[in-house]
Amino acid sequence: MNTTELLLSLQKDSLSINNADISLARAYAMEAVEHVPEPYKTIYSADYFVFLYESFLEIRKCRPDEIIIQEIDPEEYEKALSSIKEKNDIADRKRDAMNRFISIVHIFLTFIVKKPLHPVGMIFPGGLKITEDGTFYYCPVKDKQTETGISFCEFCICKDSEEQ
Repeated sequence: MNTTELLLSLQKDSLSINNADISLARAYAMEAVEHVPEPYKTIYSADYFVFLYESFLEIRKCRPDEIIIQEIDPEEYEKALSSIKEKNDIADRKRDAMNRFISIVHIFLTFIVKKPLHPVGMIFPGGLKITEDGTFYYCPVKDKQTETGISFCEFCICKDSEEQ
């Protein structure tokens, strides 16, 4: 499969996400950080969700002639899908909606537009941010989160900030 084929597939899948699903996903994002102190609570729920939603809208309007056509590494693609699926819980409607939503967005960001899974400039505890230098993206928590099993960091295009 190449990036054009994947884009068309994601666009088709995006049609199965309706406003109710987006509302449920948003509610899940808000609940997931209910015990996180400000300003991180707002950053991780509202700001991050806006980033995901804008990326979702980008998927729907993206034209195949706007992307670089490349072959997708089937092993990496399957690993990413498996990671997303194993974190899902279809019995929890909000979590299921969030996972279906991010499965489309994360695959798009990772394999098609090759952008970080969090917005550039997003602040993490300690005031550290996702940055870019014109060539690479850097994340202050990439290496710390990759091994947790609860994040998708291993698939993110970012390098760890210590490599900068």
